Amino acid sequence: MKIYRNEKGKWSYSFFCNGQRERKVVGLSKQECEAVASEARDRIKREGFGIERAAKNVLFEDFAGDFIAEQVLVRPSTRRAHQTCLAALLKSDKFNGKNLGGITTEAVAKYHAERGAERLVSANRELGFLKLIFKKALEWGKVSRNPAVCVKLLPEPKNKLRILTDDEADRLLTAASPRLAPFLTILLTTAMRPHEVFALRWAHDGWEIENDLKVSVVCLDRKVIFIPKALAKNHKDREVPLSKELLALFKALPRDPASTKVFPWNSVPKSFRAAVKAARLKGVDLYTLKHTAASRMIRAGVDLITVTELIGHADVKTTMIYCHSSADTKREAVEKLSRIYVPGRGLSDVPGKPESTAEISAITVAAAVVNSSYSSN
Repeated sequence: MKIYRNEKGKWSYSFFCNGQRERKVVGLSKQECEAVASEARDRIKREGFGIERAAKNVLFEDFAGDFIAEQVLVRPSTRRAHQTCLAALLKSDKFNGKNLGGITTEAVAKYHAERGAERLVSANRELGFLKLIFKKALEWGKVSRNPAVCVKLLPEPKNKLRILTDDEADRLLTAASPRLAPFLTILLTTAMRPHEVFALRWAHDGWEIENDLKVSVVCLDRKVIFIPKALAKNHKDREVPLSKELLALFKALPRDPASTKVFPWNSVPKSFRAAVKAARLKGVDLYTLKHTAASRMIRAGVDLITVTELIGHADVKTTMIYCHSSADTKREAVEKLSRIYVPGRGLSDVPGKPESTAEISAITVAAAVVNSSYSSN
């Protein structure tokens, strides 16, 4: 098999298989051209031996639709996202009316490039859906290869997280209605996701032994908020402890005898938009409060593992997006190391000297370790 650039600089392939020559200009990257060529060679071999897979008779839209319908363990929002991706893909003649076995890597790559020029994020979500569909089709013996596996996601611009300053948070809480302010306070102090707070219910008898709990539960006796795996993003149960201030906040909330719901809303209330406008804030939604809470926890010195568990992230790397440095923190870092390495200066001579005995001891031990390592070398 020969992979090369033609006279116009486009990637092409050429090979002989089953006594016939196959060559084509692909025009994609070298890796994608190799994948297209390999797929074409495998197809010719299967056709030559008469063993082409049954995928020839399975429509892409039928298999994808059945796959979505049979997903019983996914959240409704995930199912809706998959349905949106499928609807977008079926608008293209590269997938609509095509059999699974007739969809090539070249078709996937070209669709992805064209769609990415229009809507980059949507193109990546739809490619991810294609990868999932063909992965399942491969596992279930419907196809012999995954045509989407070699197509890479397009790089997405990283959006800067909107974090409220202390003044902005205070203005927002001041502008909020008496019923809305506790809701916002919970988001700002627990870093819970908005849908987890919307789903809050007062504790009822036997909630701890329910296996299919689908709502968050606030238990004042245990001083915790319990978030079940059905709601959690990482699909794991977790508990958020209540401070004495939050405990007092919950006790002061009015209760509806006819309902166990803590808050009356199921989605973003209009009063929140009004509060944001009254506080003269821009680019703020309910998730901004979660981001602010996580960022402030880290700035307050809470370790990453604890913040990760409180938020419910599956990986500490995800939590690290909330780690921000500033001129003050950088200066403090340099000053702390200066106490160890700068000769002729005592701890009392350096601005920002350690306030605790533990910190002085830690610096002394670190200095001893460094000095011993230098002397041994």
